[in-house]
Amino acid sequence: MGVEDKDQKPQNYEPNMDSVGFNAESVVAGMVAPLQALRELLLWPVMYSKEAASLGLRWPKGLLLYGPPGTGKTSVVHAVARECNAHFTSLSGASVHKAFAGESEKVLREAFSKAALEAAIGRPAIIFIDEIDTMCPPRDSRRQQETRLVAQLLTLMDGIGSSKAGLAGTSRVVVVAATNRVNSIDSALRRPGRFDREIAVPPPNAHERHAILRLHSRKFPLDTSVDLVAVAKMCNGYVGADLQALCREAAMSALSHNEGVRPVEMKDFEEAHKRVGASIVRGSVAEVPEVSWDDIGGLHEVKKRLQQAVEWPIKHVDALTRLGIRPARGVLLHGPPGCSKTTLAKAAAHSSQATLFSLSGADLYSMYVGEGEALLRDTFRQARLAAPSIIFFDEADAVASRRGIGENGSSGGGNDTSVGEKLLSTLLTEMDGLELAQGVLVLAATNRPQAIDAALMRPGRFDSVLYVPPPDKESRLEILRVHTRSNALADDVDLNGVADDTECFTGAELAGLCREAVMAALRESLANNTDSNMVCKRHFDSARNGTSASLSPLQIASYANFKAKK
Repeated sequence: MGVEDKDQKPQNYEPNMDSVGFNAESVVAGMVAPLQALRELLLWPVMYSKEAASLGLRWPKGLLLYGPPGTGKTSVVHAVARECNAHFTSLSGASVHKAFAGESEKVLREAFSKAALEAAIGRPAIIFIDEIDTMCPPRDSRRQQETRLVAQLLTLMDGIGSSKAGLAGTSRVVVVAATNRVNSIDSALRRPGRFDREIAVPPPNAHERHAILRLHSRKFPLDTSVDLVAVAKMCNGYVGADLQALCREAAMSALSHNEGVRPVEMKDFEEAHKRVGASIVRGSVAEVPEVSWDDIGGLHEVKKRLQQAVEWPIKHVDALTRLGIRPARGVLLHGPPGCSKTTLAKAAAHSSQATLFSLSGADLYSMYVGEGEALLRDTFRQARLAAPSIIFFDEADAVASRRGIGENGSSGGGNDTSVGEKLLSTLLTEMDGLELAQGVLVLAATNRPQAIDAALMRPGRFDSVLYVPPPDKESRLEILRVHTRSNALADDVDLNGVADDTECFTGAELAGLCREAVMAALRESLANNTDSNMVCKRHFDSARNGTSASLSPLQIASYANFKAKK
């Protein structure tokens, strides 16, 4: 193994590949911090053995890698071990747990003993423990085997480098462990002298995703239409394993379109993207229909404000950082029912290509104590991993109602109030924790803003409170055009007149009116046994006679009054 001159700075160290012929970057990408940490643990004791001896320095013994499944924790350890020509021992719960008492501890002792022998002849030795949480959970008297294993591992790690040779750097046994449940490991392991360093391996950012895509597609015949930077940007929340699967699916898509080998095109990656999603959010992400801002008639000011809160922090992050602008942490949409609050949230998520997590009171209220709060915490954790992301609370007043107010609106105790207050406390804590997160927005909708706890209605939590009013005449005309654009309208249909005649109608009621007019045309066509698909004025008149506005001017004024108070 080549060793650099002592005068060269450690952070610039690059291993001499002439003697090894392998570079870790050839099999892993986008993992700068874990690669650097592993190389330091294995190579610095060789590079600076004399300096360490003069300073009485003991080198770190262990490194703990933690992060979601599929981020490449195991792969990076294997790659660095091969690069450094290190003796490699892999352990896991399945390989260590044995049927008879004492056998598991023997497996550990033998692994450490063999690694020490290799280190004694000058070869780096790595003991890698995969999924260490399954082997070394917090000690509990009811699980004696795990308790014995943890005690044995603690003893063996304390024995690494305990001799005088350890000061000179000739003892180079390093213990590396990986887990996706870092808080499920016995606390005695997580201290200096055992696992001295802990490195987070989060999902890759856009730049790192691009590097991973280039790595896994380097052998593909790529068409000139392929833009891997664009592919990386549309893969928010994808881990390395997901990106590898995406490249594989894209290649399979290219093969399926032609019996012979042809270049992989951009459309192959787009098709693969539909089939391969982010694994860390499976089962918890809402399906977002392709709703665009143009699908929502009117509400121009609300859409503009929402675009600024949701899209700008994602698409113009450099500009916001340069000006020192902190993105909004939360946005509350309030207004009468049926005025497109939920549709606005879906359009915001779709246009910004953000991952959408949707929660409601029905999801969070559970018969089991603490289950709702756990779901809330887990959702925020996943949202941080899958950023940029949106956490959407529909009917937010059910989740964040004012403390001290029961279900019937009266103050008092009761189990429901207790559960609601715990949920609210968890929500407040998690929203405050977003200060250090990037690209996570809490979006909520309600038609009862006065019922939401005052602690949420302040800057730093719900930074923006947007009123979503019923449509005015111009907006009603836009909504009618949106909902009739796929229908054939007769010349006698005057949508402008329909808009005049639907004062106080909400967007949902206007959509229902258009649907009912089309149904009236269909009934007439079936009754007359004709193939006509034309929607006429009489069909709209029939639909209008059967519907009425659910809101009165007084009710609309009461909804707008909350906006005036803000």
